[in-house]
Amino acid sequence: MTLIRNAWYAAAWSHEIQRTLLARTILQEPVVLFRREDGEPAALADRCPHRFVPLHRGTLKGDTVECGYHGLCFNAQGACTHNPHGNGLIPRMAQVRAYPLVESQGVVWIWMGPPELADPATIVRFEPLEDDRFETVHGYLHVNANYQLISDNLLDLTHGQYVHPMFRNAAGPAAMEESPVSGDTVWARFVRRDQLPNQYFRMLGFPPEQRGDHRNFMRWNPPGNLLLDVGMTAVGGRPEDGLSIPTTHLLTPETETSSHYFWAMSRNFRTDDRVLSDELLRVGIDIFNNEDKPVIEAQQAYMQSETDLFKMKPILLSTDAPAVRARRILKERAEREQRQGAAVPVPVHAK
Repeated sequence: MTLIRNAWYAAAWSHEIQRTLLARTILQEPVVLFRREDGEPAALADRCPHRFVPLHRGTLKGDTVECGYHGLCFNAQGACTHNPHGNGLIPRMAQVRAYPLVESQGVVWIWMGPPELADPATIVRFEPLEDDRFETVHGYLHVNANYQLISDNLLDLTHGQYVHPMFRNAAGPAAMEESPVSGDTVWARFVRRDQLPNQYFRMLGFPPEQRGDHRNFMRWNPPGNLLLDVGMTAVGGRPEDGLSIPTTHLLTPETETSSHYFWAMSRNFRTDDRVLSDELLRVGIDIFNNEDKPVIEAQQAYMQSETDLFKMKPILLSTDAPAVRARRILKERAEREQRQGAAVPVPVHAK
């Protein structure tokens, strides 16, 4: 499947980008990220046009990246500003691509398509990342699988009963409620009503002997931006009166078969409890790294280089409906881009 270029992708959490050179491959293009002296983030193609050495192996001097091979310097707009050799003449083609960036919600978003189409207003909003009532922990992992396999995983949360011991419930997997589609937004709504809390909610402080309603409402927006409204209330209670721990999931393709997975857990209770923050970070890392990731990578390994799930003719369950809708939206977006000819520089494939 062709990767969608006309979209904002998470390039990094804001705290990752410092006055150093950070290398990250996005949509099969090596990119180098850094902060300018005024604090604004910048992103350049991570390849010197002279002998194709990665620029991240060089040095950041002011707002200029000096190539570590022959000393050519490039500013944050991608123009070569210094040639230390001969008469100092700068070759006409001595420039690298500069990518549009927007920093918001604690995320640095990158636009990989034609710059003139980049509209910051289309960046998906994640309310818990902006709401001071929530305390948030952030994580990242690299997954050797196509990003749509991760979306599939997140849009069918019945897998929690079988993959995640902490989420297991004696009453069985969650039931899927009506999960609407609104434009390019897909919902996957799963509930467990009038049940005792699982291990996860007991850890968060829900009384172990009290029955309650447990919700998992996942919102998906293309190409891979998901927000999970997860919480538990007294039976029949209002979400705002119970425990809420919304979780942000930002999926950015590295290649056709590898992905960057940025996640954040927010909460509206015990917001000053540093011990709980540390425990949630530990639990999140353990769940994503040791439970979800091995399953998804095993899928990709058996699919080999195939990224179109439907070509493999999978059987489908009723709980697959949201993930199928999301895949169809992505397919339509990719085909539309191809028809419109979203021309961009030919990427340098990272190994």
